[in-house]
Amino acid sequence: MSETKRILVIDDSQVMLERIQCALVDAGYDVTATTQIVGNARYLASCDLLIIDYHMPGLNGDSVVESLRTIAHSTKHKSQLFLYTSDEKVASNYRALGFDGAFWGKGDESVLVRQVAALFRTLAMRAAIGLKGGTSG
Repeated sequence: MSETKRILVIDDSQVMLERIQCALVDAGYDVTATTQIVGNARYLASCDLLIIDYHMPGLNGDSVVESLRTIAHSTKHKSQLFLYTSDEKVASNYRALGFDGAFWGKGDESVLVRQVAALFRTLAMRAAIGLKGGTSG
């Protein structure tokens, strides 16, 4: 990686956050992990990727992404907002839910690391040829 990518992970499970953070840090990413659903707007200006758990107590990831999208419009930095789930039906509907893409296979951090790396490679290639947009990871 030429430039360290910054990732924010939002999940209601502290155990999952620790596992995800450890795997992504070991892969060379700068990771902030939080169980807090609100108060994350301060990270939008500096994060390249937000990984958001879909199933959280009280609300789903689409509610979180909706509020973050509203705030993101005021920043010039474009963060990718990806849901993270083991629910294939939810993952296949990522765009309708307001996400840029989906990482699936929740619980297998090696798969997540590969998906994140593939996303950043794809974004770099798109930037090199002048394309915009997300991908399903």
